[in-house]
Order: sequence, then C-alpha cells, then structure tokens
Amino acid sequence: MRALIRDSRYLRDRFIDQEMVIEPRTIEGYAITSTKFFDKGYVTVGNATEFLDPVFSSGVTFAMESGSVAAKLVSRKLKGGEVDFQKEYVDYMMRGINTFRTYVTGWYNGDLQEIFFSKVQDPKIKKQICSVLAGYVWDDTNPFVKQHARAVKTLADHVRMQKD
Repeated sequence: MRALIRDSRYLRDRFIDQEMVIEPRTIEGYAITSTKFFDKGYVTVGNATEFLDPVFSSGVTFAMESGSVAAKLVSRKLKGGEVDFQKEYVDYMMRGINTFRTYVTGWYNGDLQEIFFSKVQDPKIKKQICSVLAGYVWDDTNPFVKQHARAVKTLADHVRMQKD
C-alpha cells in the first residue's frame, strides 16, 4: 500500500504521511456459491445462488435470469406440473455462471487484457466477446459461449504468440 501511495502523485500528495489505521490486506477470489439452489418449498435466485465478482456486471444478469427462470418453474409447479429443478434451473444457471466465470478468471489471469489490448482486432471476435460481457452467456450460437474456456485461452495464446 505504501508503494502504491508513493508511486502515484495524486495519492502521494494526499496520503504519504497518513497513519495506517488498519493493516492493508489483499482479498482474492470473490466468488461464492451456495451448496443448494433449491429444496422442498424454495428456490434461491440472484446473488443467493452464486456471486462471482464485484467488478463484473454478472450479478445483474444472474439476478434477472435466475428470477425469471425460477418464477416460471415455480408457477408451473404450483399449477400441478412436473418440474426438474436440477435440470431446468441449476444446470441451466450453471451454464451461464461457468461461462461468466471463464471471463472473470480471464481478467484476473491476464488473458482478457491480452485480447482487449491486442494491436490486431477482429471485429467479429470483438462482437462475440462483447456479447458475452453484455450478459448473453446462454447463447450457444456464439463460440465464445459454447466453448468459452477453450476459446478465450486459445485466443489469448494466439495474441501472445503474435507479439513474440
């Protein structure tokens, strides 16, 4: 923390002589998940099911989608219909969660920066990645959703090779 303050003119001018009241710490891995997304009489939605990262907008996407899907399933169940919450809710939500998790991880391990700041940009790929980041994490027509882990890693490695 002292190095950050010292190396930033803006921070240095304001905080160089300030006492550290609390020892600075690093928090890594903001993700948290529930052990149960549903049981008899309830289904969790939004951040109650999965929380990935405070920097990414995934929370809004998951809150809206999980609420919408859960409401439809609960309505069907209350009307006497059959519902497989594991398949129709948990498995479905996890597809989107795992897709977004690839991008959160890719940000923190540097893969996304390699892609975003590459001198060579393919407009089609840029559009596909932006679509994912905009919340379209269930669009299996997008290769950056369907094969998210492989696609992001492969593209980042390709960009790195082009720099060498």
